[in-house]
Amino acid sequence: MAKQHNQPFSLYRRGNIYHAYISFVASSGERIQSRISTHQILPEKAAQYCLNYIEQIEKQIKLDTGNNEVEISCEDAFVLFFENIGKYHQNAKDTLLKLNTLLKYFNKKLSEITPQDVANYIQTYRNQGKKPSTINRNLTVLSSVINFCKDRNYHTPNISISKFKQKEPAENIKYLSDWSIAQKIIDRAAPHLKPIIYTALYTGMRKGNILGLKWENLDFVSDTINIKVKDKNKIGGKNLSIPIIPQLKEILLQQPKICEYVFTFNSNPIHNIDGAWRHIFYKRKDQRNFSKELNDPELPYVNFHTLRHTAATWILKQTNNLRITQEILGHANIKTTLKYAHVLDGEKRRALNAVFSEVSQNLHKSQEIQKQNIETNK
Repeated sequence: MAKQHNQPFSLYRRGNIYHAYISFVASSGERIQSRISTHQILPEKAAQYCLNYIEQIEKQIKLDTGNNEVEISCEDAFVLFFENIGKYHQNAKDTLLKLNTLLKYFNKKLSEITPQDVANYIQTYRNQGKKPSTINRNLTVLSSVINFCKDRNYHTPNISISKFKQKEPAENIKYLSDWSIAQKIIDRAAPHLKPIIYTALYTGMRKGNILGLKWENLDFVSDTINIKVKDKNKIGGKNLSIPIIPQLKEILLQQPKICEYVFTFNSNPIHNIDGAWRHIFYKRKDQRNFSKELNDPELPYVNFHTLRHTAATWILKQTNNLRITQEILGHANIKTTLKYAHVLDGEKRRALNAVFSEVSQNLHKSQEIQKQNIETNK
């Protein structure tokens, strides 16, 4: 985005406690400035405290001004969304890229976006050969911006972005066919990455949820992991309870309790494993870059999310129960879980083809032998 706004707050420490200097332009156009104590000792909790503080101020302003909606340009809306929400996404750079892309098509007042504008954007993107999934991800960001601004009393367009979502082809799900492949990955992984991989395989949890796992989320009495995951149908997300099997319990109990996070490296929480993950599969060019040459030709690259697909497929194969699989993975909609059933349908088809292909070959050989015997008897 061409325009960059300052952060609405800056943190500084006094002793062990984080304080903040708040400075932002409210929806009323008034600049709000104040210094506050967050009463927090961790920066991420202090940042969340500031966001909650700012949100409360905005709510009060709405009450004081009689909920009069304020106009905002798409550019300002995108910047405001990124500074308050997008920059805290796990893939913040990707969110920023999507916002910059959207700005090329929606460079007007936010309230002036029409259904035809959205339709034109979709058609332009389709003409460029973009996949429906790419278009849908951008539309999701646009919808998030509109909802964000609506909640803060900005004038927003009266359109439903979800109605424009494109039909996506059936997902080609990649998963590890057996444990031996998973073991190869684990064997090649760095020591700090191994327990994270085991956790993914034993629970089916997403990478972000695993890296964000705190000791307070683990209950070794009931042997469960209790976390809150995103759910578009529930404000604040929903609670998810995942069983801790004995093999995983042993691994988790071996992790040093250095801080509130379960997985650490050099006494610090692990927030990014991308480089360590790629190092499993590819040789390094130098300290920062990887070549395209595989470490093991028999171990092709798969992304970390493949471990979740693997866990889902293995659980469904073992239980043959969609509902249990849905509960473990935390899918809001069972349709999401059904895609793994389709994977198993493909496996069944390949198994039947393999079995009866062999039967057919044997039958063909038997018929040839019978023919030869008949010819010989003549």
